[in-house]
Amino acid sequence: MSIRTAALLTLLLWAAAGVGCRSGSGGMIGEMMSGELPLTDAQQVIADMKLGPSELRVTSNVDRADRTFKVGEPIGLTAQVNKDAHLAVLRVLPNGMTTLVYPNREHASAEVKADSVVRVTGAVPEKPGIVLFEFIAAKSGDAFLFDKSRAEAGNRAELGATTRSLAKEITQSLKPGPSRDTAAAQVAVRVIP
Repeated sequence: MSIRTAALLTLLLWAAAGVGCRSGSGGMIGEMMSGELPLTDAQQVIADMKLGPSELRVTSNVDRADRTFKVGEPIGLTAQVNKDAHLAVLRVLPNGMTTLVYPNREHASAEVKADSVVRVTGAVPEKPGIVLFEFIAAKSGDAFLFDKSRAEAGNRAELGATTRSLAKEITQSLKPGPSRDTAAAQVAVRVIP
């Protein structure tokens, strides 16, 4: 095998290992890996939220390398943080309808330990299209996203479809800044009939 062939094979294996995941820092959430699925304008608003610089990191992944699911199939997601933090996962549909899927009744506490893997069911899609999952972590648990009483009650938080207002409300609630560790990551999946 030539050096060029070996290098190409190594590059392909490296790229395949990274499919479907994106690690984020406290910077711009919406930085998409090349080849990502196209987001609607409403989804892009959530993807473009800005959180201040931070040493906190969150990594997200989906349980299928091709990130393709059929209508009615549950979407399996995982997340990991590099420091103890609070975690929330948003599902953003193409029309902007945003739902808080984690914390939930099964996992009411948003607190996660550093380096532990959190498994999240991203719900069962009802319609075809691109679905964005936004993973948001913060050292402080005072943001509305981490409300344990709502999660214990089993109420899925439908946050609405006005993503510009929602993005502003999320950012204000997290209060990102030099003394407030915040981070995010995202993954998009394709839902087919």
